[in-house]
Amino acid sequence: MKSTFKPQWAILISTVILSLFGIVMIYSASSYSAKLHYNDAYFFVKKQAIAFGAGLVVMIFGCVMKLEWLKKFRWIIYIVSVVLLAIVFIPGVGSESYGATRWINLGFTTFQPSEIAKFGLMIFLAAYMADNPPVNFKKMIIPLLAGCVICLLIIMEPNMSITMCVGMALILMLYIGGSPKKLFVLLVVLVAVAIPLLIILEPYRIKRILAFINPWENPKDEGYQLIQSYYALGSGGLFGVGLFRSRQKYLFLPFAESDFIFSVIGEELGLVGCIFTIAVFAVLIFAGIQTAVRAQNRYYSLLAAGLTSIIALQTLINIAVVSGSIPPTGVPLPYISAGGTSLMVFMFVSGILYNIASVTNRQLSP
Repeated sequence: MKSTFKPQWAILISTVILSLFGIVMIYSASSYSAKLHYNDAYFFVKKQAIAFGAGLVVMIFGCVMKLEWLKKFRWIIYIVSVVLLAIVFIPGVGSESYGATRWINLGFTTFQPSEIAKFGLMIFLAAYMADNPPVNFKKMIIPLLAGCVICLLIIMEPNMSITMCVGMALILMLYIGGSPKKLFVLLVVLVAVAIPLLIILEPYRIKRILAFINPWENPKDEGYQLIQSYYALGSGGLFGVGLFRSRQKYLFLPFAESDFIFSVIGEELGLVGCIFTIAVFAVLIFAGIQTAVRAQNRYYSLLAAGLTSIIALQTLINIAVVSGSIPPTGVPLPYISAGGTSLMVFMFVSGILYNIASVTNRQLSP
């Protein structure tokens, strides 16, 4: 029986739902702090709404653009990604916050290059491996080096959460691309060894591990954020305390409008709201996977797989952090967390996924 599931429409609808839902939740999570610090309760909402408008434009462009352009200009896309990541280290250009230099300051606004670079790498890998399957170590060298350079620049910011997200997506792409099982297992082992080393090299990461194990041991320092997230999720119960009625947003929960916005969703809308949010993400990710599986050529399949893997991994990491399933680390929830660059890039990616699904649907139609 012919399937009635249309991945392209599932991608568009879920993207718009998540983005609009994000604007509502950003207002709820940030209105008090925005009023206090910027004398404007709508400070973050205005920026997100503008980004959503721009995101619609770039999403439409992603829907109609020729996908072969991305393949043709793969090296340019990759080099631009590397250059943008390197620019953050230029004094006066890179913007520092909470000990991390992750943003480029344009004067009138800032943006985070890693939001662009992680997808730039996936585009490059898909285009390169479509013509050069990584069937032996020699053919794995360029994809590995390309991924390692991006990961190195991101970890230097430092930003371990996005580094892990990109690293896992790189490994997944090599596996999907056809790397030999022995080499793939060796790569996984090397990554597994590298993660503890990266943690040991930075004392604050060790503190976060300890805070994850027992946040109540240091409730006013490293354990504070996770404890406040527990309070938010726990007080939400089944149906929540009500939309716009969060108590944790009154400066108790740090980064309530960004990295920990899922905590506010759980507090205000309860378990039901959390399940709804996860369900919409699940539809989007399932549609992305279906797009990759159904694609009629290797390039489209790898491209859809790479883009979807970033969405899935970043969503999984964010929710895992907020719920205390993995050690605390800063990573925004795709489409929902405050951040104009992030929203526009993710919406553009949704447009590309829609494009691939639409092309595939036309090719499969009798």
